[in-house]
Amino acid sequence: MPSRATYGGLGPLAAPLAWLVGCAGLLCACGAWSAEAPARSVSRKIMAGDSLRIVVEEEPTLNALYAVAGDGTIDFGYCGRVPLAELTTAEAGERLEAKLTGLYFRQAHVEVEVAEFVEGAILMMGEVNRPGTIPFRGDQILSLVEAISQSGGLTREAAGTKVSILRLKPGAGLERETILVDVQSMFETLDFSRDQFLRPRDIVIVPRLGTEEQAYEYLALGEVASQGFHSYGEGLDVIRALMRAGGPTREAKLSAARLLRREKDGGYTAIPLDLSRLFGGADVSINIPVSPGDILFLPTEAQASRGQVLVLGEVTRPGAVVMPLDQEVTLAKTILGIGGFTKFANESKVKVLRTAPDGSKQTLFVDVGRILKTGAFEDDVPLESGDVIIVLEKILSL
Repeated sequence: MPSRATYGGLGPLAAPLAWLVGCAGLLCACGAWSAEAPARSVSRKIMAGDSLRIVVEEEPTLNALYAVAGDGTIDFGYCGRVPLAELTTAEAGERLEAKLTGLYFRQAHVEVEVAEFVEGAILMMGEVNRPGTIPFRGDQILSLVEAISQSGGLTREAAGTKVSILRLKPGAGLERETILVDVQSMFETLDFSRDQFLRPRDIVIVPRLGTEEQAYEYLALGEVASQGFHSYGEGLDVIRALMRAGGPTREAKLSAARLLRREKDGGYTAIPLDLSRLFGGADVSINIPVSPGDILFLPTEAQASRGQVLVLGEVTRPGAVVMPLDQEVTLAKTILGIGGFTKFANESKVKVLRTAPDGSKQTLFVDVGRILKTGAFEDDVPLESGDVIIVLEKILSL
């Protein structure tokens, strides 16, 4: 006859559900279940410190409450000490039935349920925003990610790939086993299948990034919400790196972003990233891999240029022209870029006013009309920040 062992006492779960959002530095997480939520389908195992109600149909004198000792055993009358920790109540009933059947009865029927659950706070230590204790009882269900959420999430200095759960070993006194969990990858991929359920008296330690981990970081600078070093993870790309740094600010010049990559000689190679094409045009070719040690830089409009020149007079759109950081700016091409000359312009005598490094004033006259008509752009004049370009009317230039 199969065992009628049951598991009782799993009441409503105690902690509220909350989802942690947010990476750079840089983080998201899950909260615990609310008191109104139904119990999750978890085969809860007997723990040291539980109190078990055991009923033996064939021998009422054995019907009693039994405390599960620190070594995971109960003192079960005729049978002596029987280890039950790490078994479900159904498995515990089957084990006791087997003990009694083998020693005293032709057939035994045992029912087991948890009468009182072990209590013991979970200790949260290290790089969480609110370290301390979380009150916990054995009939509650709380995962590692939920506990981190209740503790305010990971700090920017957290080595989220190496979170440790220290758990007491049944029968081993104060000796604990260590369970390593890569929480960071769960936050990044939203795949929580490797999350761990916690137990009373577990100790959770989130270490600080050390020198080894810092070698696996990247640096986000400029117009991002969370400047600084952020931990590197396998499969990191531009989108993930930017989101981990909190995303771009409103002042960011997305089209002028750069990824600086260290070379073997110690220098850096700048990789242009037109993020406006990535976010505005869904051009996934911009979403390139990010490597450890890379620097992701989002400039402002001013930082994205080498300054500006001022164009006045007989041009289609007079005004200030920003000089791109990564392009040479020349006179004829600048005038073309703002719509060209008006019909009254003296194209052969365009004036460029320049202040030299020593403070002296210089005046250049350039036949821009000839350059545009002949295509002789090799004769075009490079511009410098602060130059003032004046295109006079033909009658005034005589």
